[in-house]
Amino acid sequence: MIWKNLLFPSLMLVFFTASDPHFGNDLSWQKIPSEDSTDVKELSWMSTDSFKSYLLDDENRVSDQFPVTNFFYPSVNFWFLIYTQFGSNHVVIHDRDNLSLIYKVLDFSSLHRKGLSKNTVFVLQNKITQERLDELRTHLYFLSENPFSLGKEAKNVYRILKEAKIQIPIKKSARRAFFQRLRANIRTQTGQKNFIKDGIVRSLPYKPFLNAYFSKMGLPKELLAIPFLESSFNPKAESKVGALGAWQFMPLIASYYVPKKSLRPPMDYRSNVGVISVAAGHLMKENFQLMKSWDLAVTAYNSGTKHLLKTKRELSPTKNRINLEMIIKNSDSKHFGFASKNFYSEFLALVHALAYEEELFDEIHKNDRHNVDDHLDLYLSKCLVKIESVLTKDQLDDINYHNHHLGTTTTFPKATIFASKESLPGSKFLKITLDSMTKSKPKEWSKFLGNQSCSTR
Repeated sequence: MIWKNLLFPSLMLVFFTASDPHFGNDLSWQKIPSEDSTDVKELSWMSTDSFKSYLLDDENRVSDQFPVTNFFYPSVNFWFLIYTQFGSNHVVIHDRDNLSLIYKVLDFSSLHRKGLSKNTVFVLQNKITQERLDELRTHLYFLSENPFSLGKEAKNVYRILKEAKIQIPIKKSARRAFFQRLRANIRTQTGQKNFIKDGIVRSLPYKPFLNAYFSKMGLPKELLAIPFLESSFNPKAESKVGALGAWQFMPLIASYYVPKKSLRPPMDYRSNVGVISVAAGHLMKENFQLMKSWDLAVTAYNSGTKHLLKTKRELSPTKNRINLEMIIKNSDSKHFGFASKNFYSEFLALVHALAYEEELFDEIHKNDRHNVDDHLDLYLSKCLVKIESVLTKDQLDDINYHNHHLGTTTTFPKATIFASKESLPGSKFLKITLDSMTKSKPKEWSKFLGNQSCSTR
């Protein structure tokens, strides 16, 4: 009797859970909407000279220390397009080694406007992109066999190669090897314009402080393009390998420059733009002292100084001047892959994009800003401090806005660093001067407190 009473409800449960798409969390069985012919369109190929006036800096807005040389021009131009012309709804299909060779630009704007879930858009965009990649590889294969009797699409690929000034071997065996390399070298890159635009907005409140500090350090302001390259100037950005903050410091490197991460209260200074920017200034100064040139110092920010110094010694035992161009041309180090080779080109592209950002991102200047013109200051707490008890509402609001490392805790130990545009009371906080910032790393600032204690007044 018991089994009869349980059997029917059990069968009903199986029926409803099997037919209900909202039961449980696994929706992977649901069918992805089929693609539509209007989901993607191909944009016209852009000339490598479309933005030459910006890259050659016709208005002299960029320091002479960061020229775009003939060697770097093709790759800088490519990344300039990625950062200023193409957003995350664009996918660029290009050659991995020769960035002036752009096969297609896929525009998924129509797909993004359909109101589908982000996951569905992602899956469809990848599916369509993969189909176009397969088609391109097929055309390149047929070109390797016979470049003169082909269909319209293959001939278009042939035209793109010729316009990119690529010499196609005549001998059949050499031609096959050539096109095989092209097929293996196909790569896709998603546009970044919307992310850079968001980063510019996020950076505006910090610009007066960053410009003043980098000037005091004797560092070129162009280095401030690095946090855009690393994170689109996002103080909350976190990578899969553990890098955190606008400058994407790894935990080990951060331990040399900022106070160590604490659990109680939870604080990680890598997410404080003011503090980690001071740390980055010290790091870049040390990189330059080691590498002797900015092209190598900037590249070392991404790949470290160790293998670059080793490569310099290998290429020039007589210690003649070695620059990044020579290393890229001659180094076969496994540590110097696509990301490392392109880091400086991406940096130069962003340097020039930011120098002309009012023209390239003119729409963002119509928005309201958060205390853009006010100068940011950094403070040390003189003792254990409960900020809700000693700060006004305006001061608390400003602390919450500029201190992503603090979390939700309101009581902090002595020597906690705070960033604020509101002046904090001298009885509880010690302001760090720009001069002190240039001479000492943030992890050393606690020494400025000496025997100071909080005033009860």
